[in-house]
Amino acid sequence: MIMNPPNNPTRTEEIPTIEELPTIAELQAKFAQLQADPEFRKKPFWQRIAEIGALVPQSEWRKHLPTDFARNFEHYMYGAPREDEEE
Repeated sequence: MIMNPPNNPTRTEEIPTIEELPTIAELQAKFAQLQADPEFRKKPFWQRIAEIGALVPQSEWRKHLPTDFARNFEHYMYGAPREDEEE
């Protein structure tokens, strides 16, 4: 399915269908597995989040996150004007 992302009617990207997303049971099982790992539990929160993010293939991050997401977070989240790119 092709949709226009919010606040950016000129850009289109493919949105995964519900069937392609993991089920709640699959996510809960993976989380339970991580929670049972003592090495995972003693790590700082930010490091655990990074490890969870690493479960997503880099190709998916590149397909679904804009390259200027950090710089223009307010634009993508709230529709604020984009910041100019630094030269």
